[in-house]
Amino acid sequence: EEEEEEEEEDGDGDEEEDDTSCCLWTCQVKVLEISGYRGTWRELKQMRHFLGKLKYLETVNIGLHQQVKSFSYLRVTSDLKKLRPSCQMHFL
Repeated sequence: EEEEEEEEEDGDGDEEEDDTSCCLWTCQVKVLEISGYRGTWRELKQMRHFLGKLKYLETVNIGLHQQVKSFSYLRVTSDLKKLRPSCQMHFL
C-alpha cells in the first residue's frame, strides 16, 4: 500500500513546482534560443517549464536536430506552438 502511494506522488513527474523555488519568474528574458531540439518527451517537458515560467518571453528560436524527419516536423512544431500561442516561435 505504501508503494502505491509513492507511485501516485511520483506520477509522471508533471507536478507543478512551488513558485517560490523557481527563479525563472523574475528573469526578464525576452528571447530564448534552443539548439538540437528533437521533440522528445523530456525536451517538451523542459520547454513547457520555460514557457510557463518566463513571463517576459516574447520569442523562441528553436534549432531542430538534423534527425527530426519531415514527418515528425509538423508534430514537433505544433506541440511547441500549443504551449504558448502568444510567443513567436521560429524553427531553424
